[in-house]
Parts: sequence; structure tokens; C-alpha cells
Amino acid sequence: MSTHKLLFLVLLIYPVCQCSAQADSAFALTEKLSQKYLTHTSNKIDLYSKRVSNKTEKTLVKLCRWETKIQTLLQKANPEAAERLFANNSISFKKLLEEYKRSESQLQSYKAGYDKYRDDLLTQLKYIDSNKTVLTKKSQELLTKAKDNASQLENEEARNEAFQKMIKERRQQLIAEAMKYMGKNKYLQKINKEGWYYVETLKNYKQLFNEPGKAEETAKNILSKIPAFKEFMRRNSMLASLLGISADAASSQSLAGLQTRFAANNQMQSLATAGGPNGAQYMQQNMQTAQAELNKLKQRIEKVGSSGSGELPDFKPNNQKTKTFAQRLEYSADIQPLRGNAWLPGALNTGINVGYKLNDKSVIGAGMSYKLGLGSIQKIRFSNQGIGFRSFIDWKLKKQFFISGGYELNKIPASPQPGFIIDEWQRSGLVGLSKKQTIGKKRTVKTQLLCDFLSYQQIPKTQPILFRVGISLK
Repeated sequence: MSTHKLLFLVLLIYPVCQCSAQADSAFALTEKLSQKYLTHTSNKIDLYSKRVSNKTEKTLVKLCRWETKIQTLLQKANPEAAERLFANNSISFKKLLEEYKRSESQLQSYKAGYDKYRDDLLTQLKYIDSNKTVLTKKSQELLTKAKDNASQLENEEARNEAFQKMIKERRQQLIAEAMKYMGKNKYLQKINKEGWYYVETLKNYKQLFNEPGKAEETAKNILSKIPAFKEFMRRNSMLASLLGISADAASSQSLAGLQTRFAANNQMQSLATAGGPNGAQYMQQNMQTAQAELNKLKQRIEKVGSSGSGELPDFKPNNQKTKTFAQRLEYSADIQPLRGNAWLPGALNTGINVGYKLNDKSVIGAGMSYKLGLGSIQKIRFSNQGIGFRSFIDWKLKKQFFISGGYELNKIPASPQPGFIIDEWQRSGLVGLSKKQTIGKKRTVKTQLLCDFLSYQQIPKTQPILFRVGISLK
């Protein structure tokens, strides 16, 4: 076969192979990308939207109630100021609540701020939608629902950010004006606190929403292996539209004028050479100083929060109020050795506990325990020595140390000696010290030294001094 014929055959077959490869990639997407991802995405958006809407409505109800109280008091203190603050054309919490309940907003032109996670999520759904012809009917239905939820999410985010801004402005207006005539009124303080907690709670909800689940990670890994997806992501993401990189624009035109990494490195080397023999060292020191200043600035921003309010609370906040119920729970397990006596063998008490964080310093909780008999050193013998129920409280004393207390009921086996009466349900009143040490990023080890002040009232007498070691399970 001649060279010309071979070249013609290659050119003829290449488009067919390319189309086949694209079809294979789409088919692989269909096979590997399960319906679990689409269901997870849709449910996740629903949960986030419900959390934000419920919190916003509850906050506005509280603010509206306190605003009415302030209006009544201000009318007595200064009618002119009350008329100025509560004029018909002014924004009030009552008007905001009515507008929010109607689900109508006159802020159609307001755009939500850029969020990378939301951008990636929406672009992934767009790409899957562009290949929906190879999806099953069930997957197409789930995709339609996920797309609708994602589109609605964009509108809700813009609306929620606008309401946050108006709530903040009204809060500042009330505090600034009413405080002149009412002083530090309790209703003004409540409005100030509720406004701060509202912003921080929504920020926490967004952080939870931006944490990808297992189904999302799997989908992302699959999509990242498809070259067409990378190109689609680069041209159709929200960030691309902000930078002016549209699907019809060439990347070289969109990125014209931007300095390349090679050019930047050459410029840095030229500056270091111009500085003499110590130029590189001097530049390195300046870079370290600049990095240190950036770290300080980052810490300050984290303290203030990324809500954009730029405000520090003028009260001592309870950060647990900004968390969900599940976030305030902590799970743990512990073990406790028990020495034997004339009636009971040596044992190992194991327990599981669930605590609820009341605030940043206090935890209350409950748990269950199981006592495993070990026998003696001379003769090890495992046996059932009963179960127990417990309640506890930890209050932070200083740094890693806590004051701990609790009440427990422990069931023990019946007396092996006929005619000898014992307490089958033994009570324990505990008080002592605990120390919590963080291991790694998530685990916490808790060591406790407790005194049972009810031990001498039990028959048989229980161990008065207890030592426990536990570890967090979450």
C-alpha cells in the first residue's frame, strides 16, 4: 500500500475513532456514575435550603417581636425618633418577614457572591446534562430534579445574601438611633446578639454544605479522568464567565496579557542578581516576612469570620448556638479497671457515652456500661457482672482540665451466698477531675480520676476511687 493511500485511510478512520472514544467516555460515565450521586446532590441542596430558610424565618420572627417592643418604648421616650425609625418608607423587620414569607423579593438584580464549591457542583450537573442521552430514564429524572434544585439554589443564595445585608443594616440603625434615648436596653442587646448568631449560623450551614460527600468524591474522580469534562469545566464554569472565558472564546485571547510562571521566575532571578551576592538571601528574608504578615492577617480574618460583616461581637458568644444539633453531640468510649472483693471478682467496666455541648465550656450526657468479670491473677475467668446506666457533666476549669460529676446505677449479679442481701442496683455519685488531650485532628483522649461519695453506703461496698480512660469516637 502506498504512503498516500495509508495517509488517506488514517484521516478517514480518525474522526470515527474520536467519536467512538467520546461515546466510550460518556458510556463509562453512565456505568460508573450511579444514581446515588444525583440523589445525594438533590437531597443535599434541599437540606441546605431548608436549614437556611428556617433559620432566617425564625430569626426574623424574633427580631420583629423585639422591634415592636422597642417601638413602644421609644414612642414614650422620644416620639419624633420613633416616627423617624418606623416610617412607612423605612425597612423594618416586620416588612422583611412579610416579604420573606411571601417568597417574593424585589432584589432580582442582586447576584450571589462567587463560591467555588457551588460553581463546581453546578458545572458538573451541566456536563452530565450534556450527556443525558446515554443515561437511563430514572437517572434523567433524578438529573432534572437535581438541576432544578441547583438552579433554585442560585436564586435563594442571592436572596439570602440580600436579606442578610438588610437585617444587618436595620440592626445597626436600631441600635445606633434607639440607644441615644433608651440606653443599653435589653431588647437592643437581644437584637444585637440574634443578628450576630444569625450570620454565624448561616456561615456554618454553608461550610457543612461545601463539604463533599463520598458520592461526590467518587463522581469527581470519574469526571476528572474524562478530557472533555476538563475542557467543559474550563469554559462553562461560573469562574470562566467572571474572567470572560466563554465557550466561544479562545483561551489564548481570554488570557492575553497574563504573565506566565516562566516570565515571573526570570523576573525574580533578575531582581536577585541585581541585588548583589546577598540579593537572593535578602529577597528570601523579605518573602518570609511577607508570609508571616499574611498569616497574621489570615488569623485576624478567621477571628472576625468570613461572613463579610467585619464585626467582632461586643458580648461573649456561645459558639455552640451556631451549630446544628448533630454538631453539638460528641461520642466516646471508656474503660475502667475494678478490683475484686469477697463477693465480686476483678472486672473491667466498659462504657459508651453521648454528650451534648451546652456551651463552649460545659457538656452534659448519658451512657451505658457493661462490666466484664476477669477473675483473679491466679485464675482468669470471664463472667458477666452486670450492666449500668450513667449520666455526667463536664465543666471546663482551665485549658485541658475539667471538673466532672455524674450519677450512675450499676446492676450486679445476685448474691452467691444464701441469706445475704445485697443491693442489686448499686448507686454511684461521682465527682473529680478530667483531662482532655487532642490526638491527631479529630481524636480526643480523656483521663478521669473520680471519687464515689456513695460507695460506703452500698452493700457490698464499691470501689471509692475510680480511674477511667476514654477516647472520642467522632
